[in-house]
Amino acid sequence: MRPLVHAVVGCGRVAPNHVDGFSALPHVELRWACDRDATAAQSLAREYGLPRVTTDVGEVLADPEVDSVSVVTGHATHHGLVAAALEAGKHVLVEKPLALSVEDGMALTSLAERTGRVLSVVSQHRYDRVVTAVRDWLGAGLLGSLVSGVVSLQCGRDDAYYAGSDWRGTYAGEGGSAMVNQGYHALDVTRWLTGGLTVVGAAAGHTAPRGGMETEDTLAALLRGPQGALVTYQVTVAGSITWRTRVELVGTRGSVLFDLDHPGTLHLADGNEELRAAAAALTSAVVEQAPPGIGYYGISHRSQIADFAAAVRDGHRMVADDRAGLDTLILLQDIYRAARHEAAVPALSAPAG
Repeated sequence: MRPLVHAVVGCGRVAPNHVDGFSALPHVELRWACDRDATAAQSLAREYGLPRVTTDVGEVLADPEVDSVSVVTGHATHHGLVAAALEAGKHVLVEKPLALSVEDGMALTSLAERTGRVLSVVSQHRYDRVVTAVRDWLGAGLLGSLVSGVVSLQCGRDDAYYAGSDWRGTYAGEGGSAMVNQGYHALDVTRWLTGGLTVVGAAAGHTAPRGGMETEDTLAALLRGPQGALVTYQVTVAGSITWRTRVELVGTRGSVLFDLDHPGTLHLADGNEELRAAAAALTSAVVEQAPPGIGYYGISHRSQIADFAAAVRDGHRMVADDRAGLDTLILLQDIYRAARHEAAVPALSAPAG
């Protein structure tokens, strides 16, 4: 079997998770480390043994043997880099969000369809064993009908995190902040588990800004599921701890409480014997060893990358495909639109049609 040749574009905080995930697969060659900062690219290549280094993404995309790329760069660069890679015939795995606007996101999904390339937005927590188990339990009716949910993330980001970046904490570079960056995955997982969410109301705060950030550091929203369940969602980057998530779903037959923190923990599953038995089987399983990189990124980049590589080879639809990323982007912008009078968020584009 010819190896899948992959390149990493962007060599910052999350790049080691991409290198680890592709390195764990058979018949994959990691060839390029690309970053506009030559030192960052050289450092990643040296540490993980990637043979080629460049600051020019055009050099990567011009390599006819490169099959796929990871786009691991600032939010505002996603649209341009993903479009260029798709036009060059490469399959693309891009860190969230898909783009800063719904129009750009829709353009990318259309381009992926036109070029016949796989486009996937990183939503690694959809592959967490706890999250997939809860989705199975919901599908099997073990929770009954959902009636409510409580989703939260509290984390701390210091002045240096924002002051040392040319894009974090800015509308032009990040598209928001607390929600679109740190709070993205908790929202994405909840949307996936509930089957979709609409916005009832939202408010954003600029309560304790770090490092000159102009974007929201705290946001709360009230959301509604397709069968009427009410979900409260809140995120802040102005806390004192590094990272803590909680997701609680309440149904007419049972309730679950879990988190997305490394390695993903089921805190509660109760309400009926069948649910308790399923939870006991889950919690007795051995947890996969953590990959290198930042702990709260979790352990499931590996699983999404394996799904991505398989989709490149056989064309199956991924759990976290481009449409999933677009749908979460639409929800994000709907929440920001509802909250913009509180946080002075610029008017955001609405989906066509």
